[in-house]
Amino acid sequence: MNRSALLICIAGPSAAGKTHFSEELKTSLAQSGIAAVVIGSDDYYREHWTPDSIYGFDTVDAIDRDALIDDVQALLERRLQHRRRYDMSTRDVSWESFNEIWDVVLLEGAFGPQLLMDHLDPDLLIYLSASLPIRVIRRLRRDVRERQRSPLSVLRQSVMQMLPGERRFIHPLRRSADLVIRDLPTGLPLAVKRIEGLIKRS
Repeated sequence: MNRSALLICIAGPSAAGKTHFSEELKTSLAQSGIAAVVIGSDDYYREHWTPDSIYGFDTVDAIDRDALIDDVQALLERRLQHRRRYDMSTRDVSWESFNEIWDVVLLEGAFGPQLLMDHLDPDLLIYLSASLPIRVIRRLRRDVRERQRSPLSVLRQSVMQMLPGERRFIHPLRRSADLVIRDLPTGLPLAVKRIEGLIKRS
């Protein structure tokens, strides 16, 4: 594969702030003259997939691996024309036209980066870390507001599926990370500096 863009993976446990961090990183890179596109692995959940009996949706098996790899390859070759979207409420997959310009691909998600490691080695792997109480509160607010779920179902999933899924699939990524970030104000400039260095060497 002939890459013409950098691949930056932003991993970490649920509600660690990956989506927010990715958007802030995109904005900061733009200020340095570097165009980035953000792709969320949440958009690659399998359509109408039956949740795993142990992990529910908190597993790499919930992600359409082939679709994710194909789209990331297309992004790295700057030929992606349609962007995949996944509706968490209906579990439907849809596509929208995609005509952005980018130098860097920011792939963020809890269960996407693992699926790429053996196929598309990222130029930089960033791992976001946040305390469990903060993450549970964030997930509770998000899932009740955006995914129309009850507070009790969110808390039950957090204990029964989220935590076991994180221990098996997400925490091991921390050992492979090039950069571990615990808070956005100090971590964001570090990430920008690393990416600027990669751009200069590419």
